[in-house]
Amino acid sequence: MHENKLVDLYSALFLIVLSIVLYTSTLSFKQISASKIGSDFLPQVVAIALFILSGIFFVSALTKWRKEKKLKEEMTGEQKKVKEKLDYTLVLISLVLIAVYLILIPFLGFLLSTAGYLFIQIYLISTPEKRSPIKFAIVSIVVSVSVYWVFKNVFFLMLPAGILG
Repeated sequence: MHENKLVDLYSALFLIVLSIVLYTSTLSFKQISASKIGSDFLPQVVAIALFILSGIFFVSALTKWRKEKKLKEEMTGEQKKVKEKLDYTLVLISLVLIAVYLILIPFLGFLLSTAGYLFIQIYLISTPEKRSPIKFAIVSIVVSVSVYWVFKNVFFLMLPAGILG
């Protein structure tokens, strides 16, 4: 797991650099309309959001890496093997869960599929002592509805409605 945190650190740094490159590339976009919001607006928002989230990810990964380093020094060989096996199992379960989510979107629709996926995924990756199904359900529903609303009312894009019609 210690190596995974290093991968997280490198990934966060890569995403920070990528967000800077993306933002600077949007500066060369030509303004086509007379509107203040041009074709560069959304890519700039995405680049800024990516930069902020990557910074948070970097700080989080750094603190977790330091904690893991201390814990790893205290763990026995058997404990390390059990933890690694659990980590790989969670990755496989997550991959299967993503596949099921993608299969169910056309049938159940974006709202139900996403809320269900988020709930199960958050439940799986949380530690047993921090599991709170009510909080997870609220977060899953709020995020799903918010994303759906933004795509429908801001971007004017329709997401699959599924059984909700």
